[in-house]
Amino acid sequence: MATREKHLAQAGANRAFYEELLDRPQYRDWAVTALFYAAVHYVDAFLHPRHPADHGTRNHLIRTSPLLQPLYVKYRRLQDRSQDARYECYDPTREELVRMRRECYDVIERAILPHLNP
Repeated sequence: MATREKHLAQAGANRAFYEELLDRPQYRDWAVTALFYAAVHYVDAFLHPRHPADHGTRNHLIRTSPLLQPLYVKYRRLQDRSQDARYECYDPTREELVRMRRECYDVIERAILPHLNP
């Protein structure tokens, strides 16, 4: 099982990958997926040592956690756009990706980070 620190490192790596793909139009579908998985690792760092076995379990834990529940809609927006990119050929614009980061990912990161032990 990954440690809290490894989840945070993976969240940072996924966010950096998102940044690399942001200005490469042919890979913007993967940028939204990288951003979603950065959020996944922030959530998993918060839930540590519990480790959800799948997205459904993680979604349930988000919906039932007092801290995470207000973030659920933003988390699901990232999850849904990631799935749309992978399965429905959704091709987000750069502006959409920047807005998803600002309105969803950044909100999740700012809410969770203060609750993690350094």
